[in-house]
Amino acid sequence: MNQRRIIASLACSGVLFALAVVGCKAPSSDPSPSASAAPAALERRAPAPAVKEKPWFSGGFSGQYQAKVAAVEVKVGALKEWAKDDGKLSSGPGKLELTIDEAGLVDGTSEGALGAGRVSGRVEGDTLRVQLSPTDDSGLHGVLVAPREGDGFKGSIEASSGDSLRVRTASIELKKLTN
Repeated sequence: MNQRRIIASLACSGVLFALAVVGCKAPSSDPSPSASAAPAALERRAPAPAVKEKPWFSGGFSGQYQAKVAAVEVKVGALKEWAKDDGKLSSGPGKLELTIDEAGLVDGTSEGALGAGRVSGRVEGDTLRVQLSPTDDSGLHGVLVAPREGDGFKGSIEASSGDSLRVRTASIELKKLTN
């Protein structure tokens, strides 16, 4: 019999303790939510997730170039055709437009003297490295390496025809587009 009293007493104490912790109150005639709300000290809220800031290079960029004949040293054993390149083909103005995602991956387009093409690559640290791939046989293949300058990039394009008989170079400054 004594054992039953102890168990009943503990059970009753446990129920009272649970009611005290939960903040249970006698029914109230006050219909406001605060009358039945748990005490603020016992409320548990998950911390708000931190807003991840986008990298400085994330977004669109655009730039123009002026392609010209690249200086190729014509020595003994060099291709004779390099000396014959008058620079009329694949020289002149052009434009690159690209988008860089938050991971630094680059996708874009090129048009102009070097030919229409796709631009792909990535940002590594503060340097943009991309490849220009022509969308037709008349376009040039090329690479662009451009370190960060302010909110954009400034570098040069080195390009050549598929047979390497036309070799061109161009300086370019890519500026960030505003949304």
